[in-house]
Amino acid sequence: FGGAGISENMPSTELTADDLNDGKIGLLNLLVKTKLCPSVSEARRLVQQGGITVNNEKVSDPKTFLSIDGEVIIKKGKKIYHKVVMKG
Repeated sequence: FGGAGISENMPSTELTADDLNDGKIGLLNLLVKTKLCPSVSEARRLVQQGGITVNNEKVSDPKTFLSIDGEVIIKKGKKIYHKVVMKG
């Protein structure tokens, strides 16, 4: 049941410098880009309701911008994980 090996089977998305704005990306846009949410409005609702965790920290502000250094693990709800990797 442990978390061992969870990142090997985890879906992932690669970002390039073109995806970032001043080295950051908005959380809502990232959720849509990773297909964790079908739209920005759905992503906003999910964040406001506390359903998103980034690197084990719950995020409740939809205006959050993330710096992607290496990789970031996003958790939607209790069971859906997604890894975001910076390419290049």
